[in-house]
Amino acid sequence: MRFWHSIVGKIWGTIILLLTGVLVATGFFIGIVYEDKNTEQITNKIKTTTENIGHLIEGGTDFDTISAAINLLDQPMGVIVEKNGESVASKQTSMYLNEEAYDHLFSDEKMNDHLAKGKYISEMYNFYGTDNEKVHMGAQHFKTLDGGISTVYVYRSYEDILKVTGQVTKTLIISGIVAILATSILSFILSSRMAYPLREMKKVAIAVSKGNFDNRVPTYTHDEVGDLGIAFNKMAQQLKYNISALRQEKEQLSNILVGMADGVIKFNIDKTIILSNPPAEQFLHDWFFSTENEDKVLIPPNLDQMLTNILESREEQVGEIVFGDQTYVAILTLLYNGDDIRSIVTVIRDMTEEKRLEKMKADFVNNVSHELRTPISMLQGYSEAIIDGVAQTDEEVREFAQIIYDESLRIGRLVNDMLDLARMEAGFNQLEKERLQVTPFLDKVVSNFEVLAKENHVKLRLVTDNPDLEYTFDPDRMEQVLVNLVMNAIRHTGREDYEGVVEVHETADFQADELMIKIIDNGSGIPEEDIPFLFERFYKADKARTRGKTGTGIGLAIVKNIVEAHNGKITVESHLGIGSTFIVTLPLSTDI
Repeated sequence: MRFWHSIVGKIWGTIILLLTGVLVATGFFIGIVYEDKNTEQITNKIKTTTENIGHLIEGGTDFDTISAAINLLDQPMGVIVEKNGESVASKQTSMYLNEEAYDHLFSDEKMNDHLAKGKYISEMYNFYGTDNEKVHMGAQHFKTLDGGISTVYVYRSYEDILKVTGQVTKTLIISGIVAILATSILSFILSSRMAYPLREMKKVAIAVSKGNFDNRVPTYTHDEVGDLGIAFNKMAQQLKYNISALRQEKEQLSNILVGMADGVIKFNIDKTIILSNPPAEQFLHDWFFSTENEDKVLIPPNLDQMLTNILESREEQVGEIVFGDQTYVAILTLLYNGDDIRSIVTVIRDMTEEKRLEKMKADFVNNVSHELRTPISMLQGYSEAIIDGVAQTDEEVREFAQIIYDESLRIGRLVNDMLDLARMEAGFNQLEKERLQVTPFLDKVVSNFEVLAKENHVKLRLVTDNPDLEYTFDPDRMEQVLVNLVMNAIRHTGREDYEGVVEVHETADFQADELMIKIIDNGSGIPEEDIPFLFERFYKADKARTRGKTGTGIGLAIVKNIVEAHNGKITVESHLGIGSTFIVTLPLSTDI
């Protein structure tokens, strides 16, 4: 069945059906025409034979001579010469005629009526012979010389006529079969040759559908099929170029989406997600596993509402999505297919850091204002007291002037610390490194705090594991780190009701490639929730614990920047009411 569905089968079948129809119609027409022509020829021959025998009778030829003459006629032709109701001469065919047949022929009223009119008759006649055969017969009366009437009957078997027609029909059928076979072979070869380029096109088309655009259709002819092959090759080449261009654009778009810091989500009009990039997937992941998503829905309710609004209003939507400690801004835009909405593109921008920076900026302004307001108020108040003459004695004037001086120093320290921190965060943290012994350097720093430690009832100790260890660092900057950490430890450890202890430990772990300097105290400790924010500017874990202290609130931020400039890190371990440990870790592998 597959052959009949192919173009070869269709062309071959069409040609054979057309040829068969033409041959059948032609053969049928030729058979009819030949049969009529053959019948006409036989009729004419019978008539001619009848007339010739009649001429012999009219010329006075005796019947014996006539009998000898008619025996010389063609075998299929039968002749009967009748005179006075008797057969005087005859020539029979393969059909034998008995006396009963002769009597029936001579006594046939219809034939005798026609013959009585003196006309030649020609008709089909049922000859009652041995086989009761049907014949084509011609008959006519002729006058003899003695004045009598003699009738000549010439006939030929209709079966002989049919046999001749059957031979012709057989010949036509055999010729038709031979013609059909020859045409079938030729048409199959022709159709196969015509279909070969089309089969090649099919193979190439299948390869193109699978993404292989390098195959080409061979062009063997210069007809319409050859032109189709050339056009197909050009189409495949152009399609390869277009697909390559589309693939490049798709890769560029994919790379852009992957490289974008903002999340991009493409929604269908039924709010199903079609496409998303990694930041968007992270956004959806964070939302799905957030504590606020109790029903475990895929998208936040705010975003779902914005999708509904943009589908109804067909206007761009901008909204804020907040869950947990994260803040996002969503921008929704419609994509159209003509006048119909095709999809919705949503850009998700993480504004958490921006919100945090805005808060830090506001806190920074508030903290700076708070830190400067107290010393400025004291400067203003004590200077007004001196101007207004509130200070009566020289001792009171000196006391007020000392307070003004101390507050001005405090303002100076605050401004200098802010400038140092700004320079460090801007990248202008130039280090002047020297290779020094670590233990003597730590001992020098610790010794500077002995008086302050005694005043605050604190024991200050230095513990070193590697007295001869040398390290390359900026001594001024590192001293600033230690001064801040040790001073903070003393401030928050010293109490009159018990003796505080502050220890500076130096440890070198060569296997872990670490030099650690720990400042350990048994002071009041730091609440766990405040530890992540200790190194932010102006952050103070407990405002009550710093009341009356002289700290600016940005010392630990400076410490963190200096330690990171040395490729190190600083961590905190603290328990409320037990004490705190600040750990400065420096890499030994970067030591030069």
